[in-house]
Amino acid sequence: MWIKPQEVLLANAFWVTEAATVYFVLQRRKGHGKTKGLSSILVGTLDSVFDTKPPPFRILHQTPSSEVYWVVACSLTHDEILQDWEWLQSNLMDTLKSFDTEDEITEFVCCKIQSIIANNVPDCQFAEEEDPESFKTASFTYHQLFGLPSDDKLVNYYSCSYWKGRLPRQGWLYLSVNHMCFYAYILTKETKLIIRWADIIELGKTNSLLFPDSIRVVTRDNKQHHFSMFLRKSETYSLMEQLTNIAMKRLIDEKSGFNEDRELLHKLSKNVSKKKPFLKRDLDARAHSEAYRLQFRLPGSEKLDGCIDATLWTPYDKRDVWGKIFLSQNYLCFESRVRQLVSLVIPLREVQVVEAADQSQASFSPTDKSILVITPYSSFLFAQIQDRDFVVQKISELLARTKLNSLTPGASSAITRSWSPQPPLMTLFKAPLSQEASIKQEAKEKQWELHFTEFGRGVTIYRTTETAKLVIQGVPQSLRGEVWLTFSGAINEMAMNPGLYKSLVDQSIGRTCQANEEIERDLHRSLPEHPAFQSDTGISALRRVLSAYASRNPQIGYCQAMNIVASVLLIYCSEESAFWQLCNVCESLLPDYYDRRVVGALVDQGLLEELAAEHLPTLHAKLQELGLIRVISLSWFLTIFLSVMPTGSAVNIMDCFFYDGAKVIFQIALTVLEWNQEKLLNCRDDGEAMQILTDYLGGVFNDEGPVLPRPVDSALPPRSISVQTLIYEAYSRYGSLTIGRIERLRLKHRLRVVQHLEEGIEKNVIRSVIVDKYMTAEELQELLSLVREELMSQRKAEPDRYDPTQPPYEAYRVDFELFRILFGGLSPWGKCSQAESLAARLFRLMDRNHDGYLNFREVVQAIGITATADAAQRLKLLYTLHLPPLLSPVDIDSPTHSDGAEVAAEAADFFDTMEQSFGSLDMSVSAGEEPEMNLSRSVSVNSQKEDSWEVQSMGSLRSVLDSKGSPLGMKNVPRMSQRHFIALWKTLYDMFPAQPEEQEIYHSIASIGTLLLQLGDVGKKFYGEREESEDSLLIAASKAQTGAQIQRSPDRNGNPSTSSSTADPDWAISVEQFLASALNGAPITDFFSKRANLLEAIATLRNRRFNCVHSLSDTPVLKV
Repeated sequence: MWIKPQEVLLANAFWVTEAATVYFVLQRRKGHGKTKGLSSILVGTLDSVFDTKPPPFRILHQTPSSEVYWVVACSLTHDEILQDWEWLQSNLMDTLKSFDTEDEITEFVCCKIQSIIANNVPDCQFAEEEDPESFKTASFTYHQLFGLPSDDKLVNYYSCSYWKGRLPRQGWLYLSVNHMCFYAYILTKETKLIIRWADIIELGKTNSLLFPDSIRVVTRDNKQHHFSMFLRKSETYSLMEQLTNIAMKRLIDEKSGFNEDRELLHKLSKNVSKKKPFLKRDLDARAHSEAYRLQFRLPGSEKLDGCIDATLWTPYDKRDVWGKIFLSQNYLCFESRVRQLVSLVIPLREVQVVEAADQSQASFSPTDKSILVITPYSSFLFAQIQDRDFVVQKISELLARTKLNSLTPGASSAITRSWSPQPPLMTLFKAPLSQEASIKQEAKEKQWELHFTEFGRGVTIYRTTETAKLVIQGVPQSLRGEVWLTFSGAINEMAMNPGLYKSLVDQSIGRTCQANEEIERDLHRSLPEHPAFQSDTGISALRRVLSAYASRNPQIGYCQAMNIVASVLLIYCSEESAFWQLCNVCESLLPDYYDRRVVGALVDQGLLEELAAEHLPTLHAKLQELGLIRVISLSWFLTIFLSVMPTGSAVNIMDCFFYDGAKVIFQIALTVLEWNQEKLLNCRDDGEAMQILTDYLGGVFNDEGPVLPRPVDSALPPRSISVQTLIYEAYSRYGSLTIGRIERLRLKHRLRVVQHLEEGIEKNVIRSVIVDKYMTAEELQELLSLVREELMSQRKAEPDRYDPTQPPYEAYRVDFELFRILFGGLSPWGKCSQAESLAARLFRLMDRNHDGYLNFREVVQAIGITATADAAQRLKLLYTLHLPPLLSPVDIDSPTHSDGAEVAAEAADFFDTMEQSFGSLDMSVSAGEEPEMNLSRSVSVNSQKEDSWEVQSMGSLRSVLDSKGSPLGMKNVPRMSQRHFIALWKTLYDMFPAQPEEQEIYHSIASIGTLLLQLGDVGKKFYGEREESEDSLLIAASKAQTGAQIQRSPDRNGNPSTSSSTADPDWAISVEQFLASALNGAPITDFFSKRANLLEAIATLRNRRFNCVHSLSDTPVLKV
């Protein structure tokens, strides 16, 4: 790589000269290459430990009388530096001789190199903008050291120590999108470590005597790795957490992944560090955006653009409050420095004017550097903004985009629909209120109206501690829908997607699918005691909401418990508002709760266990003994206490849930456990403990709400506590819990839950496949791990997500590219020159549903039959793979060889002899005629009418595999024609290593081949007439082959047909004859009886990935 010429005074310090001319010197740094010695060891160690990392090869320019050298090129590889060296010799040496002075020579060389660099700038312009030069060097080193592909991009690297045993190895920790890798070089000792993020089950900080102030990583194989002596430990750990979280989310949802945000390179920005690598800046921006969305309850697509210190004028107390302004594509937000003092969300769609306010004449005025933001109902004054003009410019830019997007036409409302959205069902089906409750509801309504007057209303309300107090006391039912929609953030999604709900309903209603069937079954189980859901009005609205969500998010579809939540939302919210509230609950507030594996609920179950162990250690031990937390967390959290508490009480918890987020359910759960601690500690079994909690929660009452009817079959439990007291105590005792801490703990437990689920799936897969007895449990485990790693490494489009209703082995599906590699590395048949053709035919045979993928069971069968089955079964498969339609005439004429393997001379002589023998027989076949394929009588005439000959034949061949050693299966195997037998025998000979001295093997194969030739010639006299009269497939085969003859003569290129004119159309052998003859040869029997060492082969194949390529599928051809 050419570089800008730089002066070098000491040319030979730490460097060895490999080549030199009058004007140029090629050097290699000590410590690299094959040279050894103390100086090389020390230099190599220093380069590894310190962050110098100079490229190991360079070219210097010099003149004979000058003591100053100029570096003009450097490289990390010897081949690249040689290319630059050869270019200099061929293009510059003759030109330099024409100059008069050495100064002119140096000036010319420097100018020439700079012009080359300038000409290459357009090709690497983006790279220059993305990453600093030092990082690009580190990235190249990373890929060279660990053999990983270029698409596994390095995010950042850090100096640290890795504890190998009890000794630390000082080196470098490389963090990429898919891996964490460590490399150290200490006194000729190399240490390499490669860990996939998806294989990590535990990540944490530790501080012990043995591993002080370190980061601990535990992998799926239960190995522990400790890293310490970080210069930036917090930054390193945060990045490791983020990359692990991305990997876990990809395991949960195969469609999710990591895509770079290229907009970072072009957006208008200030005070952004350019020293960080682009991917690190991208991930930092993602982390900040995620925290920003959680803090202000914004849509998942919102990206934080930046933040700046400022003050906000609060008209309700006439003060300037210090805090930060946050900007994103569609929102301007403010958060005070004092926690929960005041926060503000202003949608840019509502902003009418943004302008710089006039400066005050007084010095140090609180309104200096101010911005005025005007909306239809209020105005907001921000001041003390250091870079006010830039902020105004940025807001104007975002505002212009927002206005442009708002001009995009929405969904048409001219469509006539057979349904109409319902208002809140409480307005149609009014629940009775006691006189006391009516008075309290009216008082609350007045309080909230006064609050709205003073603090604003809608999205732009000033959110203060006063607002929180009102929410904790309970929202009046007449305002509940509006308050829920505003504070949960669902109103933002609804405003940004006008008309979407109605179009989703039109698409989903009446459609036949699994989700709609499940919804229909649960409709009448949703709050059946409420009058709204005893009528078609409520049931129909619930059906529309659930069906529309299943259509919007097919990845989740429908899950039980969603109907309970949606029912309560419909009571207090309009139909469309209830839909967007449900979206918010499923995708933001309780992520991954409602998928088929309820991963989110299991994660929060572990989180509740940890919080209980921290705050209630004695009770936690008792609950662990009873195994109770697993039960209560699912039933409590999935329905936000609606299924375990009277609806009139649980809606008060939902008030707080929509205002403060998921932390509320943990606060309530801990409070309930603490208040029942004494009773639970005295329980003798889990049933008694469960009854205590059920009675307690069922007795939570709300005297300030409506009197809702109870289920007919449930007795009224004794009153335990008012919901207002329960919520107040929960905030008083556990108010220190924050959303940030909840999210960090969720990451920790997500690792364990996802890996546990993956291990469960793997165990089920092995359990379902081991019954075939092709491999041992250990071999299956290793093969499954290899397949899983490769599927995660491939960057191809994912097949459809695994459906849990399918057999477990359908969870892992392999395409031909990966199967080809597995076949070549694990099967003894994969070592011959015909391996690729055999792999293709075997893949086609095993692909029963014709989807281009093999499930794991089919992969095990394919590898197992060729590597571990008995000799008869292997030979029967070999025979089957050389029958039509698996082996077509085109494949016979143009066989596929892999990797250019040569066939021994003895093999060529042998086949020449065989073909001459065939030709010597008295057979007259017209030119271009194809031999007939005599097929079995296993398919009836009726089925022959329905299916094509090829489909019937493939079905017949697959039945051979399923029958294993059954005599009935032998009868179903079609007989083989002469040309196919020649191809089979070529393959068989090619499977043995070409060793001329082993005449016994050659003689045995030749003798058996001659014997089969004679059997085929004799057998045609006995099969001909009988087969033609009885075999229904023979007629179809003859027609198919006749058609092929007409089309193939001449061939596809217009050339005469290459079919052998000496082929006998009546010659054929059966599988019984083939097996009986082949098993008489000791070399053949020994070869096909030997069981392959699959564990060793899998280990070798796995090591190949890290020695040459990252994914085995990256190998362009099959190399054996």
